[in-house]
Amino acid sequence: MKFKTKWRYFLMTMVVWLTLPVKTIGAIELIDTELIEPFKSALTVEELVEALPEDASLDDPALMLINRENRLEADLEMEFAWTGTGHAYNANIFEEFNALITAAEQAGYYFETVSAHRTIAYQAMNFDSRYNMYIADGYSDADAFYMTDMFVAPADATEHSTGLAFDLLGTDWQEYGRDLHQAYGQYGSAIWLAENGHDYGFILRYLEGKTHITGYEYEPWHIRYVGEDHATFMYEHGLTLEEYLALINLRDTAEE
Repeated sequence: MKFKTKWRYFLMTMVVWLTLPVKTIGAIELIDTELIEPFKSALTVEELVEALPEDASLDDPALMLINRENRLEADLEMEFAWTGTGHAYNANIFEEFNALITAAEQAGYYFETVSAHRTIAYQAMNFDSRYNMYIADGYSDADAFYMTDMFVAPADATEHSTGLAFDLLGTDWQEYGRDLHQAYGQYGSAIWLAENGHDYGFILRYLEGKTHITGYEYEPWHIRYVGEDHATFMYEHGLTLEEYLALINLRDTAEE
């Protein structure tokens, strides 16, 4: 497969993000409500606003938005807990994460945490590692950059830095020696995670068909804690965190 050159990709990326309408709330940039595309709901945007959980707030730490348009200036401070494989994450969600894993095991699915909290420095190393892997496989500089940037966030733009995000792979996929791949979404453990995570406050963060909103490709392994009420709302209506926050902003500005 022939990939776009680095400069062509760069220009295409700039066109997408420069033409993407955003609204700034303090240091937060939100997508325009015209981009909201619920795929599990027939509700209009106005009806979605009316149906929002009452406690939905842009100031909720669990709803912190980190993406290509909302980047960190420094690592966040937090208390840590650790997964069974030794990955650190935000201790505030210790009970919720363990409840998710326990429920999965009761359903017959066993997960290994591939990644959880990352510092900015670690994410920079992560990006370079993936890029160099493609170079070692014989890809050009341009193609290696393009392929890496499809899935790996810039050092200051990964929500793993919140300690609220996890990359999980089920043993039904790993027993075949498979890594992070979109085909994982077709396996039982990934389907269970996507359909049940919201009961424990987790969403599938990068949904299929929503790359133009999240800035990242579909990742069936990447979950993010946002709180049960918020996660359930997003799951039931097929919304990303970006869309959910835009709805909250629409409600809040209408009430002013």
